Amino acid sequence: MQLQAHNKALYLSVLTGAGFLFLAALGPGLLGVKAPESFGSWQYQIFELLCHQDPARSFNITGVQMAVCSRCISIYGFFFFGMVSMPVFARFKPSLQKEEINWLIAAILLNLADVIGNYFGIWSNTHISRFLLGGAFGITLALILTNEFFTLNKSE
Repeated sequence: MQLQAHNKALYLSVLTGAGFLFLAALGPGLLGVKAPESFGSWQYQIFELLCHQDPARSFNITGVQMAVCSRCISIYGFFFFGMVSMPVFARFKPSLQKEEINWLIAAILLNLADVIGNYFGIWSNTHISRFLLGGAFGITLALILTNEFFTLNKSE
């Protein structure tokens, strides 16, 4: 069995983009910026339409709020990890596109249930619960894309 990469340029583009988004989402604290005017920094501006950026729901680096909330940083981080690990995933997993889509739907529904449950006061989610559920979405999305970039050639 041999792993064959197809769409190599697209894979490298998506990998680079995912890496950039993950690093940018970490916010200005990653670069050691601590000034209050850092909220006007480019990292916050990139994500202002994608994330609520609520300080109470965000992790901090060196005392500075990340550019996204704990759920979003997990989505970006796990998606990037999934992209980096994609050649390994492709070697060990069979092509199960239908099952992977079911996992993605489950991850979306779990995140939605978490948001709704917290909104209506049924439970109170935490940084860790948001991080784990966001990570489930990010890694599942990467798993679905594995078949788009790599195939296992069984003709040996």
